[in-house]
Amino acid sequence: MAPKRHTVLIIDDDPGQLALLAAQLERRGHFRTQTTTSPTEGLSLAEELAPDLVICDVSMPGMDGLEVTRRLKSRYPALPVIILTGLDREGGAEAAYAAGATDFAAKPLEGAPLVARVEHALQDSPQREHLLEVARRERSDQLILGAHPRIEAVRQFIHNVASVPRVPALILGESGTGKNLVSRAIHGASEGAPYRFVEVNCAALPANLLEAELFGYEKGAFTDARQAKQGLVEVAAGGTLMLDEIGTLPLELQAKLLTFLESRHFRRVGGTDDREVQLRIVAATNADLESDVQAGRFREDLYYRLNVAQVTLPPLRDIRSDIPQLVEYFVARTAGYYGRTIPRVAPRSLTPLQLHDWPGNVRELRNVIERAMIFAKGDELAIPDPARAFGTPGAGSEDGAPGSGTDASAGPGSPAIPLGLTLEEVERRYIEATLDACDGQVAVAAERLGVTRKVLWMRRKKLGILP
Repeated sequence: MAPKRHTVLIIDDDPGQLALLAAQLERRGHFRTQTTTSPTEGLSLAEELAPDLVICDVSMPGMDGLEVTRRLKSRYPALPVIILTGLDREGGAEAAYAAGATDFAAKPLEGAPLVARVEHALQDSPQREHLLEVARRERSDQLILGAHPRIEAVRQFIHNVASVPRVPALILGESGTGKNLVSRAIHGASEGAPYRFVEVNCAALPANLLEAELFGYEKGAFTDARQAKQGLVEVAAGGTLMLDEIGTLPLELQAKLLTFLESRHFRRVGGTDDREVQLRIVAATNADLESDVQAGRFREDLYYRLNVAQVTLPPLRDIRSDIPQLVEYFVARTAGYYGRTIPRVAPRSLTPLQLHDWPGNVRELRNVIERAMIFAKGDELAIPDPARAFGTPGAGSEDGAPGSGTDASAGPGSPAIPLGLTLEEVERRYIEATLDACDGQVAVAAERLGVTRKVLWMRRKKLGILP
């Protein structure tokens, strides 16, 4: 069977360069080329031809290659685009990749190197399309699970905000209610979905680093600035920038953020040039911003600028009727992660879950499910009472029933797991204890743990317990 002939669209204002690139590819026999010196015509040809790959020059009159790439990727997210440049300018590669380019190369690019880059980009294309489809599913508001009216209102909020390009949004709610998930759902439903979703935790960075992280810096702006660097505002160009824990943002940086929101212009640290970026800002916090405004900790004008569209996510204790659906989802997801068959949830486990107040909200529920799955055996999952879920396995009442302070799956000889450990540490200790009990026989340990040898090897590698 003859190999498929891939269609390659080449856009360059230099006719000689067009002819050279086309000849190099056509000579291989399995490429069909279409060329144009006009960026505008190139966009029309892309719609008409549905090419497998585009090669585009950077410097062209009327519309540069970066803008051409942005427009192509907004319509055809999986389309590979190779950007070529004849200028050795600093930051060229960063700008190309930020625009959505698959590859970036300097001219002249001829012969074998050209063909190799084209073939490599085409080989990755099916995987890229699959990843984009997975990303679209993961960002969908359908992952905002639940049938409670307050959850339905959240889904409607996502739809309303996403339908208005680049309108800012403010997401309020207790820790663990899913503010990040809602932010990603807004991004995924927006026209900027093909571009980047970038998250910044404002509380995780010192104030003196946060400005440089957000807006970037020029070479020599400070002692360690040996070269210019894009800020996350530029990285998120066209897409969404999520500012988590916005209430912790220092006052001096609040003023700069307000200026950017009003004008969409900013300057890198140590720079003098104004830069323009179009994106959506989503701010999230579990703080009471109105009280912070009254106390002078948060700028009133920034609060109103962010508060164009606002939603408060309900705590889990207010939507208890959705807990069974959430349990089913987390059990299935955790089983897939551990490479296990999805167990049936013991009916007696659901009542304690629905009576619990869940101070950690959905995040706490997920952790309880994951911990239960670590110790689970058989095809039925007994989930301990969350009020006592972090007791020591093997201790507690005589019958070991859920709610007694004993892990329901633990039995005689179970390893003692002290309070305060992370789930990864619990898993690591349990795997080590199982291997010890099996005299290091991996196949036997994998069978006891209910996973394949490959899954056990992967978990040991991740947890750092390979010999």
